Formats: sequence, C-alpha cells, structure tokens
Amino acid sequence: MLERVRQFLRENKFDDFRDGDDFARTLVREMESVRSRVWSARGAVGTIRRTTRSVYEFYRLRDLSPFGGKKSPVRLRLGGPDRVSIAFFSDLDHFYFSKFADNTSDSLKKFFVKEYFQNGAALFGRQTSESLDDFRKALGEKYKNNTDRQINTIVTTGTQRIRNWAHVGTLSQARIKYARYAATLDERTTDLCRGINGKRIAVGTAQKAIERLNGLEPGEFAKELYESTAAKNFRKDPVGWLETEIGSDGTVSEKMTKNGFAIPPLHANCRTRLEGIIGGVDE
Repeated sequence: MLERVRQFLRENKFDDFRDGDDFARTLVREMESVRSRVWSARGAVGTIRRTTRSVYEFYRLRDLSPFGGKKSPVRLRLGGPDRVSIAFFSDLDHFYFSKFADNTSDSLKKFFVKEYFQNGAALFGRQTSESLDDFRKALGEKYKNNTDRQINTIVTTGTQRIRNWAHVGTLSQARIKYARYAATLDERTTDLCRGINGKRIAVGTAQKAIERLNGLEPGEFAKELYESTAAKNFRKDPVGWLETEIGSDGTVSEKMTKNGFAIPPLHANCRTRLEGIIGGVDE
C-alpha cells in the first residue's frame, strides 16, 4: 500500500489536478484499488467462501442448541434457500472487505486536503525525506487502526448473522413457531440485548424476511439495514423500540420482524442468538 502511495506521488505533478479535492479523490481511489485487488484475489475469495459455508453448515446442521440440545425433530438438510444464503454471505463478506476504503474515504480525503493543501505540506517533487516520513507515519496510523477495528467487527458480526440466519432456517424447517432471544449477559451486554433477552420472535415471519434479504445485492442490503430512514430511526433509539414494538406476550411486532431489524445481530459485535421454543418442553 505505502509503495503504491510513493509511486503515485512520484508519477503525478501538481498541475495534474484541478484542486485539493481532485487530488484527494484520485489518491484514495488508488488506495481502494490496491485493497480491492488484494481482497478480490482468488485465494482470498476462496477462503471467504469456504469459511462462510463451513460456519453456515455447522449452525444449520450440527448445532442442536435451537432444540435445547436434544435431537432435532426433523431430519435437517440443505436445500435451495440454504445455497442462496451461503452465496449471499460469501458476496456480502467480500463486499464489505473490498469496500472498506469507501467507508473511510471522507476522513482520508479531509486529512490529505488539510495537511497537504491548506497547511502547505511539501509534495510533487518539493518534498523532503522528513515530510514523506511524516506522511507515511500519519497514513499508516490512521489506516492501520481503522482496518483492525473494521475487520474485527466484520468477522464477529458476520459470523453472528450466519449463525442466526442458519438457526432460523433450521427452526422453520422444524415448523417451530417461535424463537427466544438468548443474550450473553455480562458487563459488555448492551441495554438493547439485555432488554430483549427472553423475548420472542415469529420464526415464519423471520424466515420470509431472510429469504427476501437474500434476494438483495450486498449494496442494497447495506442500504436497507443500515442506511434507510427506518434503519436510522431504529439505531437512533434501539432501546425505545423494546417498548413500542414488543407486545404484551413478549413477541416482537411483525413489522420489525419483516424488515429484518429484529433478527440478530442487533448491533455491531452483537452476541445475542436465537433458540427455538418447543411445545411441551420445559426450560
């Protein structure tokens, strides 16, 4: 990455750009292309797909926790919807890895404009070894810190989504009507997950929501679950919906289930999972 930045600075002149924003946009695109090539490499894509499939199959076929650790009431199998889910998750994870630079391009752009245009840092053949060293240190620190946090969030939250989507498919196939939220309760538990622990969600409605979300492109999925007005309202006051969208019987409303917001993970790094409620089986 740093070698490509150095090459970029050597190859371009000051008057190659209209203004500071044009320079910043071009440089960020160069950095994005490097990351995109790394994560779109055959080996990286293969690893993501194999990992996605193994995680999904484990929770879909071998994890019996949705049935209280007992034998599954049906003979589980992978069908067409499962193959769609596996393909969707493979594309989704790759999409977020390869698009990471997009998520931070504004802050990077502002950094470049401020340091190298407004503050007059030396570039385009006028730089000193000291100024380039400062440039590399600043870029590396900002990029390295964000990358570690973002990748950790993607892996943790992505695995939880695979786990819970697979569980919903299992419970739906077993014709179980409701699933119960099971939060990990400790000092790191959010107020949202603590409040929803033990509440219920309709499995059939959740499965239909998953099948609909499976039909979206990764970018459309991100816009609907994270960038839409409904998504922003939900995340503005996530605890508030516990009071307005959960009925007196402890069941999440159909609206929140249909749009997918009620299916874990409920937030970044969420550890809450779903467990089936089986008639005639006590706690």
